[in-house]
Amino acid sequence: MIELELTSKIQEWLDTDPDKRDVLAGAMLLKRINRNQILYNNIVRNPAAKASLLEYHLKRILKTRLIDTTHEEVKRMMVQVDAISQQRGLDRQERTPFQNGKRSDHDELPDEVKQLYVDNADIMRRMREAHTRLRMINPQNSSCPDSDRYPFAKAIIEYDRQYRDNWNTYDHYVKGTPVAATVKAIDARTAQKNVVKTLNLLLGKYMKSPSDAAAERIRTIYATVANPSDSLRAKMQAADLL
Repeated sequence: MIELELTSKIQEWLDTDPDKRDVLAGAMLLKRINRNQILYNNIVRNPAAKASLLEYHLKRILKTRLIDTTHEEVKRMMVQVDAISQQRGLDRQERTPFQNGKRSDHDELPDEVKQLYVDNADIMRRMREAHTRLRMINPQNSSCPDSDRYPFAKAIIEYDRQYRDNWNTYDHYVKGTPVAATVKAIDARTAQKNVVKTLNLLLGKYMKSPSDAAAERIRTIYATVANPSDSLRAKMQAADLL
């Protein structure tokens, strides 16, 4: 698995002005990745002369790592997109129950709330368009499918968030009250964010004071996280809990 910490350190090193780079630190980064002691020795013996060689190797490594990271990220995003597609019927043209969900008192609602219903029709149209374009991308018509899929997958996930939030406000708005005061239902997406937040807090405490009971609790909660992020997995590994 790619160590994200090293990837960010390589990026930071390459982003530094060449005249201000710590060549020895860069050489150590390179050694941690390729384990090439001979190359490391050559660089540290003559840092000024080997600076360009070090930059060349780190750029190659960074490019590969970013490609791999994008692939893994898109892979996780496509799982979300497939779930959204199934739930929203993006492959079908008939109206979903959500789209048919106009309130009986719709005409009595404030314009701001009524607009949410109109907005969601447009969001659904854009979501379908993004999904269609996403499905058309394949290795035969794209030299880098992951990079081409990324913006459409990201857009669909964001559209779905807006779609959910709009319906949440529309469905739970109480007439005669400020829209900002609407008490919304907590959906699964929000619940997952709360679980991850709790995990991060527990991991922070565990790193300072580990115990078997805390480790078991963290592992149990982690098992409920759908598609955990690379950063969360890295924290679990750093705590030796994976």
